[in-house]
Amino acid sequence: MKSIFKRIMRPICYLCLAFCLCMNVAVSQETTTLSSAFAGQWPYHSSKAIAMDSQNRLIYLGDGDTINILDSELNFISSFVVTETSQIGGLFYSATDNLLYIACGTDGLKIYDITDPVNPLLVNSYLPDFESLYPDFRETLGVFIDGSKAYLPSGIDGMIILDITDKKNPSLLSQSTLYGSFYQLSYAMDIYVSGNFAFVADLYNGLHVVDVSDPKDPDYKTGIALAGATDIEVSGDYLYLATQGLGMVILNISTPEETSPISNFLAAGIATSVRVDGAFAFISYDSIGIQALDITNKLEPYHDPTWIYDTSGGSSLGLFHDENFIFCANDQFGLQKIDITDKSNMQPVASYNTPADAVALDVSGNYIYSVDNTVGNTPENEGLRIHQISTSNKVALFTYKGFCATPGTANDIQTDGDFAYVADGDQGLQIINISDKTSPEITGSYDTSGYACGIFLDANYAYVADGDQGISIFNITDTINPILTATIDTDGYARKIFVYEGYAYVAADDQGLIIINILNITSPVISGIYDTAGTASGVFVEGMYAYVADGEKGISIIDITDKANPILTGTFNTDGFAENISVSVNYVYVADGQNGLVTIDASIPSLPKSVSEWSYNSQGITTDVFSGYFTDDEEIFTFIADGGAGIIAINLSIEEVTDISDGSSGSSSGGCFIQMIK
Repeated sequence: MKSIFKRIMRPICYLCLAFCLCMNVAVSQETTTLSSAFAGQWPYHSSKAIAMDSQNRLIYLGDGDTINILDSELNFISSFVVTETSQIGGLFYSATDNLLYIACGTDGLKIYDITDPVNPLLVNSYLPDFESLYPDFRETLGVFIDGSKAYLPSGIDGMIILDITDKKNPSLLSQSTLYGSFYQLSYAMDIYVSGNFAFVADLYNGLHVVDVSDPKDPDYKTGIALAGATDIEVSGDYLYLATQGLGMVILNISTPEETSPISNFLAAGIATSVRVDGAFAFISYDSIGIQALDITNKLEPYHDPTWIYDTSGGSSLGLFHDENFIFCANDQFGLQKIDITDKSNMQPVASYNTPADAVALDVSGNYIYSVDNTVGNTPENEGLRIHQISTSNKVALFTYKGFCATPGTANDIQTDGDFAYVADGDQGLQIINISDKTSPEITGSYDTSGYACGIFLDANYAYVADGDQGISIFNITDTINPILTATIDTDGYARKIFVYEGYAYVAADDQGLIIINILNITSPVISGIYDTAGTASGVFVEGMYAYVADGEKGISIIDITDKANPILTGTFNTDGFAENISVSVNYVYVADGQNGLVTIDASIPSLPKSVSEWSYNSQGITTDVFSGYFTDDEEIFTFIADGGAGIIAINLSIEEVTDISDGSSGSSSGGCFIQMIK
């Protein structure tokens, strides 16, 4: 049994490329256009993959760069990292030889011997010689094993067939670009092989049927136009295809050359995976969870409105055919085991939460540092994670480097040189040496009297927003033994803090913004207060303004020229719950909870306005944002901590288009505008 990669966002880049290659654009004047696009993620939760070992009752869960091995009750057995440069796309477990085949995106195919699931052994790797027109998007998105052949759907590179007779030395038999009617592009997502035929799900063009009786020379037979094809399941003479636009389509493949759809089930949301168990099909969706479908009559599949398991969204499904359970990889909760005995009352009975819940982050140089605090009941998996960032052609790649567990509940982080400083809940301040990115370790700590929620560094001092105890100020000259310098009580619950030119600005929950004079570091004094309309959760200061993430009320912009009498200048009510905030020149970036990233133009502080083109509705719950990351080739990225969806990179594009009267495409340059906002 296998599960396949469900990548929804990145192929959109290819659509844009296609239009650029095939169309000329005429404009009437010079304009500046903005756009945002998903650029990368760790771990890529939508690529979660599941493979089932029915004989040993084991589950193999691909999550980001890691394979987790679990038993049927979702008890942890072992985990191992399989790729340092990419994300897991698909899995195939071969029971005959206890081998797990792993599609590792840009890292190719990995083969592991899991005879001993506690100590998996790498058998070999195979990196295809990709021939893509777009080399930055070379990737292996899935794998299907049929005897001595491995079939790899490889996105824009089509279908790759390998001879795996010698598992330690796979060899290439053929590499075929699939027919593409959409601007001559195809994008292979999933594959299933039966006898002499391969069935390939193509995100752009639908389903391909290919004769692979001669694997060195595959023969394209037919194509069925089904927009957004992503995942294949086969049972008997029928193929079940999950699609983005049509829900699930059932096709008769009894005569492969005459494959044709016989029915479809249309539902709200993007179908990501489909699995069949007897008379029922189960479909996972990116937003509405799982739906059950009676397929006794293939021509008229039936769905009762109560046959739904409503969760935050499913990305992959797996099942043992002799049990009334289904396993769902979920964007928020890792893996869930769901009792499907009563289709009208499907209930979770066990869960395994993967370590990916990013709540706060900081970026320094080519590294991103994130902390999480909600990885189930396993504190040993919670704390600081370090990734190296590399960017290419508007894409950000995350390479996992190291991890350090913290003893408390990690809520916020800032880095300075070789050290990271973490606000660690009831364990106060934790200081972590990050000089060796692969082996970060705690070198110093101080247990504050409150609940450490936020942290800010300024010169030799760390300022901790300490919940109901106000703020604590530490001298961190000695990173092994930080010294408490001062504390000051705030009437509100201190959540986040920002220090600027001798003053500390505290987001103090229902008390709003509190301004503290710290010119005398040992005797801080409250200078002024502005009680915002909402729940002050984050704060950023630039120039004469404090920008407050004000919970359910969006943002408040406050003139702090007179520290004793701060004045409300402007507000903007976002659709979510504004958790935190970052400012780059006149642009305000808001971590807006379930509403993702919201970008606001505050060039006129009294009239802030939405910049929808630079906003991004993410899968998770966005609690932190880092803006203003510029690359050498003047690409702009924003990073968000997106809860269960991990860390997400968003590319912010700027294009200046100049009118060309003859109708040919105009020149473009974002340089001047980029320099302006740097």
